[in-house]
Parts: sequence; C-alpha cells; structure tokens
Amino acid sequence: MIVWFTIEATCPACGNRIRLREVGSGFALGQDSDLLLRMDGKHLIQVEVHTCSRCHFSGYAADFHRDLLPQTVRRFLDEVSPTLVEGGPPLMETRSDPGRTPLPDIQYYWAYRTASAVGLSAIEEGERLLRAYWCLRIPPSANLPPVTLRKRKRLYLNGAIRKLRKGLQSASDRNFVYLIGELCRRNKNFLLSKRYFRRFLDREPGARYLKHAASKLLRAAAEGISQEMSMEELLYDNTPGSSAR
Repeated sequence: MIVWFTIEATCPACGNRIRLREVGSGFALGQDSDLLLRMDGKHLIQVEVHTCSRCHFSGYAADFHRDLLPQTVRRFLDEVSPTLVEGGPPLMETRSDPGRTPLPDIQYYWAYRTASAVGLSAIEEGERLLRAYWCLRIPPSANLPPVTLRKRKRLYLNGAIRKLRKGLQSASDRNFVYLIGELCRRNKNFLLSKRYFRRFLDREPGARYLKHAASKLLRAAAEGISQEMSMEELLYDNTPGSSAR
C-alpha cells in the first residue's frame, strides 16, 4: 500500500498545469541484490515520477518546482522535447498516444534526458536510468515483449553504469560503489564488477549485510555469473550448488 496526496504545479519548461503526487510511505516486501525494494501492487518508484503531457518534461515532484534559465528552457523545448516521442532513443519504441502517460520506465528515461538538459549531476542522471532499469521488473513495463525488455535493459544498464561511475567522486552515499559493482556484474562487465566489489569490501563503509552480499557477488563475478538475484536467495540460500556461494 502506498500513501500519497496530489498537488498542482506548473511545468517549468512549457507552463502547462500538472498534478503531482507527493508520496508519504510504502511497505517493502524484500530487496533485490541491486538494492531495488520489492513491493506488492503499485511500486513507490512508479508514483514518484511525473511527465508533462504537453512537452514531456519529466522528473520528480521537486523537478517541477525548479527555476530554469530561459536558455535552458529553449534548449529543452527545441532540442530535447521533440526527440522524446518522435523516434525515441536507439533500440526503443517510445511513440505513444497523445495525452497518454507512457510506461514508467520510459518516464524515467525521459527524466534522465530532462536531467541532462537542465544540468543536473551525473549521479542524478544515473539514478534515473537505474530506476528505468528497475521498472522493467515491475508491471506494466515487465509485461513488454522479451525482445523489447532485453533492448531496454541493455540501454538503461549501460547508461546507469556510465553515469554513476562518472559521478561517483561527488556521491555522498558510498553504497554506490557496491551498486556499480552489481550493475556491472548483471551487465557481464565482470572485470569492472570485481574491481568495484573489492573496493567496497576493502575501502568503503557499508552495512554488514551489504558487505556479506558483496563478498558473494564478487565470487559470482569471478565465475562469470550474471543472473539476477534477490538479497534473500543471495544471503540465505544454502542449498548445494547455489550460484553465489
């Protein structure tokens, strides 16, 4: 169950009126090894992203309260907004009916493009791509055809890894080191994955359960294992032949 209330705001790019959801709380059922919290029913992250129906400016509620410079608005409207629907990014089909809200993963991809256009940090861009990747495990995005899912997963993972690595030096949350290691493992970048897991284990602070997970995932990366796992099966599955042991 998710608790939220709605407020009205103005799109900072085109001036369109939009209703935003302010999220109160949600109940988690578990966690995947890339730190996605699992929830029953509609997921918290699907509620937190918003898209302007006119210009497709996308982001969190706070993004719609930004004061943008006139040149930033012109750049977004002239160079970014027209490309979001017409054709979309490589290997993706993003065309949607006018006025229809796109799938959550697309909204987060558009939020990444918006963040880039308005000059947000690489970490903020990468976090939006990470959420786009997470959305592929949650209906309705999870119900896309397998070929489309694979294409979008590759696009989001590659982008998230690139942006998070670029922004890591300025990140205050050192769990990003663990996260990059796990995203690289899932993306079959095993050499990079091992480097980041070793760094997390040797040099970075972290919760005990994350240290334990990193040690198991390091072994999985060394064995060339890229399968997705939950924290529960990673930390507590002691069956013979467990892939992360």
